[in-house]
Amino acid sequence: MPTGTPRVAVTRTTANRKDYAAIAAAKITQPSKVPTRLPTILVYSRNKKGKTRFCMSPGQGNVLIIDPERGTDEYITRDPHVWHLTSWEELDDIYKYLRHTKHTYSWVALDGLTRMSNMSLRYVMAQAEEHDLNRRPGMVQQRDYGKAGELMKGMLYNFRNLEMGVIYTAHERQIDGSEFSEDDDVEDTTVQYVADLPKGVRAAVNGIVDVIGRLYVVKVDKDDKQVPQRRLWLEPSAIYDTGCRSDYTLPQYLTNPTATKLAKLMKEGPANG
Repeated sequence: MPTGTPRVAVTRTTANRKDYAAIAAAKITQPSKVPTRLPTILVYSRNKKGKTRFCMSPGQGNVLIIDPERGTDEYITRDPHVWHLTSWEELDDIYKYLRHTKHTYSWVALDGLTRMSNMSLRYVMAQAEEHDLNRRPGMVQQRDYGKAGELMKGMLYNFRNLEMGVIYTAHERQIDGSEFSEDDDVEDTTVQYVADLPKGVRAAVNGIVDVIGRLYVVKVDKDDKQVPQRRLWLEPSAIYDTGCRSDYTLPQYLTNPTATKLAKLMKEGPANG
């Protein structure tokens, strides 16, 4: 500092300081004072067990189904509102449409996370091949999986943050029980059933949803004959990747499940209390 230059004292005045009490008062809340929202649900199953039917359950005009597998094509009588997903980039258009425009939908259903995960990987590979002329076309590199997984996570979080009910569906995968065991006290199982997604993506979606349910079909007696009955398994299990956040103890499984029936149970509990 040149000789004779006065030293300026730097002080932090009260006016320039953050009012942390005011910030906390604006941010801290309680669940009872937050407006009721519709749940976010993950449903997985083997093929042809009713995932798309579950997606349609909020009713025509009340749910927009994002369909990358043309699974809605045969439902002419129900005639749902469908956005046929043909590329990964379209998901951004769908998200911005639902977030920034006026529409009538209370629910959105992403009916096919397993397929969307594959689309994400293909998108990453195409981008890499476009920027690296020495890369061998069609060959998956290890880093591609990581980048595709991050894209999937970002997409999942975006839709989760919409002011809507969200339904995710995925195919079912069987894995070695030791891969999934979290505690030595958990009963030994040779296999377990989970959503067919990369491990990191599966962990991300499991963490953000309110319900994880496994959809399956059993035969039950009715009018002296056996008829198929759809069930959604909800109870936490050593075999199935399932569970639910709710103040209430929900049934082990839901018969002929719908998204609206499940949402009502989570807020009001079973009819018998």
